[in-house]
Parts: sequence; structure tokens; C-alpha cells
Amino acid sequence: MDFYSIIAGVLLLASFIGLIVYCAKGGNLLVGFIVMAIAWSLIGRIPMDIVVKEVFQKSVENYGPTIAIIVFGSWFGRIIVDTGIAGTIIRKTVELAGDKPLVTTLLLALVSVLVFTSAFGVGSVMAIGMIILPILFSLGLEKRVAVATYIMSVAAGMYLNIAYVNQLTALFPTMKYDDKYIRFAVMATLVHVAVIIVFILYHFNKAKSTTRAWAATSTASKLTQENRPLPGIVVLVPFLPIFMVAVFKWAPVPSFLLGIFFGLLLTRNLTSYTNAVEKVQKTLYDGVADVGLLIGMLYGVNIFSTAARQVAPILKNILGGVIPTTPLILVIAFAVLAPLALFRGPFMIFGSGAATLAILQSMGTFNEAFLFALFLIPPVAMVANTCPTQSWGMWALSYAKLEPKQYIRTGLAWSWGIMAVNLLLAFFMIAR
Repeated sequence: MDFYSIIAGVLLLASFIGLIVYCAKGGNLLVGFIVMAIAWSLIGRIPMDIVVKEVFQKSVENYGPTIAIIVFGSWFGRIIVDTGIAGTIIRKTVELAGDKPLVTTLLLALVSVLVFTSAFGVGSVMAIGMIILPILFSLGLEKRVAVATYIMSVAAGMYLNIAYVNQLTALFPTMKYDDKYIRFAVMATLVHVAVIIVFILYHFNKAKSTTRAWAATSTASKLTQENRPLPGIVVLVPFLPIFMVAVFKWAPVPSFLLGIFFGLLLTRNLTSYTNAVEKVQKTLYDGVADVGLLIGMLYGVNIFSTAARQVAPILKNILGGVIPTTPLILVIAFAVLAPLALFRGPFMIFGSGAATLAILQSMGTFNEAFLFALFLIPPVAMVANTCPTQSWGMWALSYAKLEPKQYIRTGLAWSWGIMAVNLLLAFFMIAR
């Protein structure tokens, strides 16, 4: 290795550490990724032609299909919320549970998981949360427990969520949302749900004397008053897109469009042309607004990832003898050091983990399926579950007036367990 490569490698690693610190302090990710892409292009002496055409142009162009899925997924989420479908499902759930606080909490958690296997976007999480969290509060749950229950349930839906998973598959061209992945996603969701159930039972056992059912019934009545009655069949609408993809092998966008159509039809929003156009325009506008910042951040991730791949040989020469070369050892390391995904750390691919992925890819030791499994789990099991820098986590903390430290302490151990189990599950079901 020549002298320049050593200096360049040191500079790349130093700037990588700087990116981790920047992300942990809540810096703007789009700005951070673009600055890092420029810095790494300069340090790695990437030819200007490649920087212009590959790093900043093709990286964004190639992400187009994924952005389309994200937009239509968020639009579908807005349909679920704004037409009253989500409120109807929650109301029926509360009524079904009757005067049993524990059953109410468990059913609301399961409903949240199921809804977010298809619904996407922070706006949908916020809108549904503003229905569910008051019910959980009214049952006597501590705010930290109620917030953790809801956010963990939202996160559990992400393994099967087409829009969410496609954010990642865009970085792994050979990985598809196919039968093999769906089998793993179902198992991972079950693991996540099992931990949520134990979490709820544990906290109910600690505070069973303070829970109460009358308030939930009162809230259910309020939901009935605020939302006009809808036919019971609407409860199936949230699951239509994933059903079409899994069973009939439809592409995501037409699957979401079918769900949007039936969501509008069954809620009687297509009875007049004027009403239909107004509802379509409003939900689409709100859906795009919900994911606008996310799309910007994802563009930044792709720009930076492309630059990182260009300088990967330098990183490989510097770190080749340090990083484990055995897949199982690397999985164990990720499981043991799981909190490094928090605050957009080196295990979070939609953060400084984009550089970690580039380093591992540059080694040429690990196949794409393995790396996909390795970087799929932390954003869901740890970040979406527990990290206060996650968009909907930030909203929930603000809504409940909850301190981030309380939120992290309440869910960290449980999220850690989910991540460890699902990493091993992904290793045996996907990577091998």
C-alpha cells in the first residue's frame, strides 16, 4: 500500500467517525450525505466525470422506481386514515375487547401491526397514533409503556411493508420482495409480535391495579361519533396490497392503486365526481408531503453510497485485516453491538451505516443476500422500535411529552432481543 493510500484511508475513516457524530447529534442527513459524498470523492480522487455522472446523477435516477413505491405507499396510508377506515378498525377492536384493559391493549397492538404491513408514512403513524395513544393512556398505562407499545407495533409491520422494504432493496439490486423474503418477513414479524405481547404482559402485571376499562369504552363511543359508520368489509382494505403482491405477484404500484380504489369505493367517496377528485387530490398531496423529507434523505443515502463504493478499495486495504470474514461472526457482532444502530450510527443503513455497508461490500467476502439480511434488521428492530431520532418516534415523544431517556430505557432491552433473534433468523433463512 502506497503512502497516499494510507493517508487517504485515514482521512476516510476520520470523516466516517465525524459522520457518525454528526448523525448522533441530529444533523440534517441530506446535507451530511451530500457533503460526505463530495469529501470522499475528493479524498479518493474520483474522476470528475464519474462524480458527475455516477455519484450525483445515476444514483438518483436509479432510485426512481423505489421513490414511486414510497409515494404510492404513503398515499395508500393516507387513504386508510382519511377515509375513516383506520378509525373503524380501532373502534371495532375496542368494542370487541369489551371491559378488559389487557385484551384491549393486546388487540390494539396487533391491529397496529397489521395496518402497518401496508400503510406507510409518518403522517399515517401520527394520525393513527392520535387515536390509539389516548385509548392506551385512558387504560391507565404509563405514558412510556403506551408509547413503546404503539411504536413497537408500528415497527413490527415494517418487515412486510412493501414501501419500507423497497427502500432497502434498491441498494441491493438482486434482492426482491419475493416468496423467499416474505417467508422470512412473516417469521420476523411473529418474533417481533411475540416480544410485544410479553412486553405488554410484563407491564400490565407491574401496574395491574391502575388499569381501567371504562375510559376505553368511552373513547370507542367518541370514535363512533366522529366517524360515520362504514361497512365491515373495509377492515380488509389495509391488507389488499400485500395480498396482491404475495398471492398474485402484482407489482407494488398497481397493488397500492387497487387498495386506494377500494378504499375510496367502500367508504362511499366515489359517489360523486367532485367528492372523488377532492379526496384523491387531498390524500395524494398529504401522502407526498408525509414522505417528502424521507425521499430527500434517501436520495442523499444513495449519492453517498455511490461515492463510498468508488473509494471502497482504499477502505478495504485499510480495514481488510480488522473486519471479521465469517458471516456468522459478523451477525453475532451486530447482535451484541445492536445499540450502534441508534442515533443513525454505523449499523443504521439510513444513516452512517451506509458507509459501513460500502466497506463490507468492498471486501468482496460477503454475498448480497447476507448483507441485505444484516442491514435490514437494525432499522426495524432497533431504530424504528426505540430510537428517538426516528421520525415517528420523535413525534410520539412530543405528543406524549415524554423524555427520550425514558423512551430508550423502556424499549431498549426488548428491541435488543428482537434484533438478535431476527438477525440469526435472517442469517439462516435469507443469507444462507
